[in-house]
Amino acid sequence: MGRAGVIDVRDGWKGNEALTIYLFGSRGGKYEFEKTVDFTPPASPANLFEDITEFYLSLPVSSLNFRMLSLPFSDSQKLKSIIPFELDGLILGGSESIVFDSVVMDQSADTHDVVVTYIERRSLREILAGLSLAGMDPQVVTSIELQAILGKADGDIASHLMSPGSLSPDERIDAAGKELISPTINLRTGPFAFTRDSEKMKKSLRVTEILAVLLALVINADLAFKIIAERKEVSGVKKEMRSLYTGLFPNDKKITDELYQLKSKMKELRERGETIAGVSPLQLMTDLAQRTVPGVKFDEMNLDREVVTVKGEAVSMESVDRVKTKLSEFLNDVTASDIKSSVEGKILFTVVAKVRPS
Repeated sequence: MGRAGVIDVRDGWKGNEALTIYLFGSRGGKYEFEKTVDFTPPASPANLFEDITEFYLSLPVSSLNFRMLSLPFSDSQKLKSIIPFELDGLILGGSESIVFDSVVMDQSADTHDVVVTYIERRSLREILAGLSLAGMDPQVVTSIELQAILGKADGDIASHLMSPGSLSPDERIDAAGKELISPTINLRTGPFAFTRDSEKMKKSLRVTEILAVLLALVINADLAFKIIAERKEVSGVKKEMRSLYTGLFPNDKKITDELYQLKSKMKELRERGETIAGVSPLQLMTDLAQRTVPGVKFDEMNLDREVVTVKGEAVSMESVDRVKTKLSEFLNDVTASDIKSSVEGKILFTVVAKVRPS
């Protein structure tokens, strides 16, 4: 069972004011509220956040800026492309000085009402730096107050944004739980996109296949050449060996001795192959196949030492959370990052985890 924390900045970031964190336990894609904790950055209570696998940051409406736009489309990728041009003439410093996200609201015959939420990059950088000193790196920057405003049925969003009113403690906790499942916005984008400090992934499962082919070639090379020499078919086999070599290493254009170069490549892969020593890719693939989630498709799985990276697409953030939960059954330190929308409206995601010691 993992834990998640929603950091609630109620009165704007000052750097030394007490903040509230709502702690939730997560299991099976569901979040259950546990308790509220108050702390003052940059110090954080000892051992308080050790078992929290994800942080969300909620900023108050008073710390954010908004623009209401009417656009002829609602596709998320098109919105990301056109909104900067719309904002350039409306805000000081232009779109390069801010980070933004958008929510599509009402739709008329030919237009869509879009609420654009943005914050200055300088301000967001200061907030994230302050939280980092306290050992927290939120993967999503959202607003539970904005969620409450956009959920109002009267449609007068502009007036509510100017005078947001206040939420009770229970309402804030309830809104925080909803943000964990499906964030209203996410300002951790562009230069502020969420990343984990980990080694870059260098190998994929294709390396295992290449390594197996090279092993077979090297083991049988001497015997194969003796048979070929007796049958005077050396030229034919060299042609086949060259074809195999160029198929495995298409970027290597200078081929003088296929066998020697294969052995050299084998030695290089063995030296670098420590990254997958002691780990069974087949078992990982089996475990992954046994834990499918409806609406989720895995596109790629990479293995680098004890680090496993799975890339795929899902129909919703809830499906992504269920993937994390499923992977947590046989992997450690499961985190999701690089979450973004595809042109088809799917959610692209990357999950990074560590192989559980056997």
